[in-house]
Amino acid sequence: MSPLELVDDRFEKLASELRAARPVASEELRERVRTLAPPAPRFRLQLNLRRFMPVAGLAAAGAALAVAVVIGVVHGSSSHPAAAEKSDVARAAQTGLPRLQALPSLPKAAHVPSVWGVYSRDSAARGIAPSGSRLQRYDAVLRLRVASQDELSKQTRDAIAFTRKAGGYLVWSAYSAPGHTGNSELVLRIPIEHVQAAIVHFSGYGDLVKQQIVLKDVQQKVDGLTATIGRLRGNVARIEAQLARTLSAEQRYQLEQRLHADKTRLAALTSQRSATVRRAQLASVALAMVVGPKPAAAPAGRFHRTIDDAASVLLRELELLVYALLVAGPLLLLGGAGILTGRALRRRADRRLLENV
Repeated sequence: MSPLELVDDRFEKLASELRAARPVASEELRERVRTLAPPAPRFRLQLNLRRFMPVAGLAAAGAALAVAVVIGVVHGSSSHPAAAEKSDVARAAQTGLPRLQALPSLPKAAHVPSVWGVYSRDSAARGIAPSGSRLQRYDAVLRLRVASQDELSKQTRDAIAFTRKAGGYLVWSAYSAPGHTGNSELVLRIPIEHVQAAIVHFSGYGDLVKQQIVLKDVQQKVDGLTATIGRLRGNVARIEAQLARTLSAEQRYQLEQRLHADKTRLAALTSQRSATVRRAQLASVALAMVVGPKPAAAPAGRFHRTIDDAASVLLRELELLVYALLVAGPLLLLGGAGILTGRALRRRADRRLLENV
């Protein structure tokens, strides 16, 4: 008998003995087991992503729409088209320039016969007239919309001619008229006594889009420079008088150094004062003209305002959603890839276990 046959016989014999000696539960034990109450089932929250995600998406969209409608109703009922428009003063404040006095929008100007003529519709302009007794820096910015390229060319030439007639000059210009559009930009220097007439004249070229005027007092600065210049001239005169006397070489050298420094500073301050005075005598006017149709009037009805406000809120929410997806998108992709990989590994392990059974 081979060893393999002996092992098979022993295995069969051992299996038969184990089957015969299998323990059997008594009837008493069976009854006791039947009387035992089953344990209370544990509450387990099972989240079905396939059902949860569509519901969550619809709930979020509904909430966003509700918020937009509520904001649109509240804002649309409380706002008024006239109050919603920005004034020229507010737009001037947004530029960041130091605004001492701002000129509100003026109506379309009538024809001004001459620079020194009397104009009638300048009540607002007279309110910010430059002082006749103090030096002031006067800066004006005008932006207008004209009807056509012909008007743009005509008004550009007229503005330059008007400036020269008033005793000013052109500092810088840029003109472009491609296709059916066009724009013209001029930087002009106009004597300050004629700048109000110039503003009224320029504002008559078309529809006034923006108007800003800045007044800055420079009298105190000029007075300070004048006082310093007077002291320096006195020092120069005293040093020159001292140099006329008999002095040692070292004393003469020191006085000459002081005289040179005082004369250099005197020349610089004199030039600075002259430039400040000259700048105060000539106002700066930046005139910009563009070709374009009048903008469409804003809807005045409450319903239209509500729809516009709700649409703007929805657009803002959409921008925030896109931003959130761009930021959290890579993390969500990595998390989803990890979940899918874990499920695939578990399915593979279960398949192998079933194949081995």
